[in-house]
Amino acid sequence: MKVCFDNKDLELYATEERAALKALGKLRAKLYAKRLFSLRSALNFEALRQFPGNFHELVGNRKGQWACNLDQPYRLISKGAEPNESVIWSNVREATVLEIVDYH
Repeated sequence: MKVCFDNKDLELYATEERAALKALGKLRAKLYAKRLFSLRSALNFEALRQFPGNFHELVGNRKGQWACNLDQPYRLISKGAEPNESVIWSNVREATVLEIVDYH
């Protein structure tokens, strides 16, 4: 899949290991890199369900977004569609990385 970033810092952490380690810590930076690799490797959002990290579609006010596990309780949030669209996830081949957050 094609991966874009909504945030310049998240893009920096994806390309500069030193910046990721400083901002995220060793474990979260490592998991962030792994999840980005999974996003890039997947053919579409539906295929993400088979990758490690518990990729799953969100609901409610986060409809159209997907989450995956980093270190507890943090999640990597990506967007695949607009919230009001009817989506066939196997057709969505572009992800936008939105944030790393604890939304619980």
